[in-house]
Amino acid sequence: MHQDPYVRIGRAKLFIFDLDGTVYAETEHFEAYARELASFLPEARREAFLEDARRALLHEGHAFYGHAFSRETGERVDVAEEDRPDRAYLHVDDPWGLLQVVAIRHGIGPRERDEAFLRTRDFMAGPFPMQPLGGLREAMEEIRARGGHVVLATNSPEPDSRAILRKLNLEDVIEDFVFRAVKPYRTEEHFRKWLEKYGVAPERAVSIGDHYRNEMRPAIRLGMLTIYIDRYIGRERPDVTLRLTHPGELGDVLMTCLRRAEEAEA
Repeated sequence: MHQDPYVRIGRAKLFIFDLDGTVYAETEHFEAYARELASFLPEARREAFLEDARRALLHEGHAFYGHAFSRETGERVDVAEEDRPDRAYLHVDDPWGLLQVVAIRHGIGPRERDEAFLRTRDFMAGPFPMQPLGGLREAMEEIRARGGHVVLATNSPEPDSRAILRKLNLEDVIEDFVFRAVKPYRTEEHFRKWLEKYGVAPERAVSIGDHYRNEMRPAIRLGMLTIYIDRYIGRERPDVTLRLTHPGELGDVLMTCLRRAEEAEA
């Protein structure tokens, strides 16, 4: 096997993308999510929650990102079993999870947190301005032109996810979708389905996402390649194939992979 990770990815025939934090770079919607969460608190308690949320988002991310928290109390817990995700714990890899922990600590229940999430997604599908990532559509088109397959799995609901993908000019270039994917618990199931559907060996498939437990570990267990967008945690991961620090890098990196693979074949 070629040792250059760019060449290995460029030779792949199946590319499985996550949605949030992967194919767009916007973060302003997290402020809307915080406001929606606050709306479920009595008025006298809303400002305290919003202040904690702002402080966590702006200054205290290091206390949240890369750690696990109790879904009951919001307290930090030590959980090492990355290959055995437990529904009792919330692993925080992004601001969605960070705000959930703050909400739990303020007594906002799971039903209300889910409702706040859905309202935020409706906002994102509607007036929220979003810009396509430079070169990402072109990279997806090039993958498909070379006989590869482009699919997407997201934990988010279908209607708002499709609306977001249309804003990003990506919906029509993606061949297959799984919405409400229940990652990480069903990630391997979805990946295996696509590997079989397209007749691709795991070592010729790539998982691309920003949540290590949702998209990286299941793919690594299957023997797949990985592109991990580590925007918030900043931790070296020797088991991933490529590690990026911002989704804006993705288009250029994919094109570099395809170009190097082509050069290696020459």
